Amino acid sequence: MNKEFKSLRDIANYLDSLGYKLSKSKVGRDLKERGIKKNSDGIYPGKAVLEYAATLERKGDAGLGPAELQAQKAAMEIDLLGLKTAKFEFEIDREKGKYILKKDFDAELAARAVVLDSGFRHFFATRAREMIVTVGGKIDKTADLLELLNQGLNEQLNVYASQDVFQVLFEQEFS
Repeated sequence: MNKEFKSLRDIANYLDSLGYKLSKSKVGRDLKERGIKKNSDGIYPGKAVLEYAATLERKGDAGLGPAELQAQKAAMEIDLLGLKTAKFEFEIDREKGKYILKKDFDAELAARAVVLDSGFRHFFATRAREMIVTVGGKIDKTADLLELLNQGLNEQLNVYASQDVFQVLFEQEFS
């Protein structure tokens, strides 16, 4: 290794980036105890630092060398890029209208329920005479009345199930 270190902080930062568990003060104590000294130019030799690092514990990934840690980091970055891509694709799909927010879905459902309710009320109000005439007050014409009611039901359910856009105004009641 050609890497050289000017200070204990440089050594601590480098070893920390490789996944070793240590502090600047621990590095200083350990280097002093092991007799690792600076060169005449005040630089710690990289070889001595790596030999020292071999005796240290790692943070969570015991036994992994720099190459394995780099591979693990690359795999995690690829996973993160995949998640970012999926999020970006979802946002594009949402902008295209493929997805809506839950609160918007709930509001759409409530609006469609209002449309269904008002559709039935309109049907009954406008066709009540037709219903009365259809049965003529006779119980034996119940089937004819049910056919007319089912026809109205089908019309309203078709309107409800359509993808048409409705404009519904909600009024808030204040207590």
